[in-house]
Amino acid sequence: MSDPSGLLAEFPEDIVNGFNLWPYEIRKSAWADYASEKTEGYTAALVGMPPASPFIATMTEAIRSSLEAEGVEIVADFAPDDPSNVPLQLQQFNEALALKPDVIIYTPIAPEPSIDLVKQAFDAGIPVIAAQVPIDSEYAISVTRNVPLAVAEVTAGTLGAIGGKGSVLRVQGIPGIPNTTFADLGTDAILDTCPEVKVVGEVTGFFQPATAQAEVLKFLSTNPAGVDAVLQSGTMGLGIYNAFVESGLEVPPIADDGATQGFSAWALQNADYPYFGTTTPSVRTGEVVAEVALRTLKGEGPKINQIVQPSVIVTQDNLADYAEESWKITDGADLAGSPDDYEPTERLDQFFTNPAS
Repeated sequence: MSDPSGLLAEFPEDIVNGFNLWPYEIRKSAWADYASEKTEGYTAALVGMPPASPFIATMTEAIRSSLEAEGVEIVADFAPDDPSNVPLQLQQFNEALALKPDVIIYTPIAPEPSIDLVKQAFDAGIPVIAAQVPIDSEYAISVTRNVPLAVAEVTAGTLGAIGGKGSVLRVQGIPGIPNTTFADLGTDAILDTCPEVKVVGEVTGFFQPATAQAEVLKFLSTNPAGVDAVLQSGTMGLGIYNAFVESGLEVPPIADDGATQGFSAWALQNADYPYFGTTTPSVRTGEVVAEVALRTLKGEGPKINQIVQPSVIVTQDNLADYAEESWKITDGADLAGSPDDYEPTERLDQFFTNPAS
């Protein structure tokens, strides 16, 4: 992590540890002393991604419903037509800014081109909450989990299960977007320590289980012996599992960041399977994003520009606490975990100077 001003020194150890492998500099939030002139009747503009992945779709709906439940009027709800259409999303942000909402909630496809935009929003007195995809700027308040750390932890467990040597297949998300880049940081951090692990193939699943399944099937059709393990960018574990089953091959250890009910239920039913995954709190993530937006408007004062949460690591040791054997293996619903696992109120309070709670 990069914390040149020592801003994390005042935080508890568990929060500081959650920033391990974090790629962006920790800065004092430009909104630390801000409070809206309003006390009610807030407006919000949403500039998101198209629902190309189940996580994004569910998180975005949770943001909408959470804001509406608090009486916030959503005056714009934009998303580009394609998860690679950066120019359109930047145009939509400008359209949202022109509406002068009280807050903008933004899931950027490309954070770097967004840096100037969030500064423009700051100059206009409009806080920007970056949902799930962080922005390297003090003018945005990023709310996300630590993807590099989570992927590193499940990758380490997965490669440990094969003795730190053997052949692996990598399944990428959407090329070039931050979540894929961040996942690569975590994967590469562990692969660099495992010289006897050989990456024998790489396919792109676009964070969609069905696409990942199809692409892994293509790989296996020309590699009928399979691989010793699979490393993936997140949320595609069930599709990868399905590909091996459909091919008639034994399911190898799969680094299951962003787990589903279906794959976790199968792992629970097969106690000898070396399972390493993370919960996928998409609904809770959306709720927290909306809460951070409201806290900022109410003048609670975010201390730093990055509100980062480590993921819950799920293994055979604690899998029964999160999964149920009765779940259908075909179920692609999130392995959500408990709402208390992701930014419970008492933890979120630590990121604000004047928490109302």
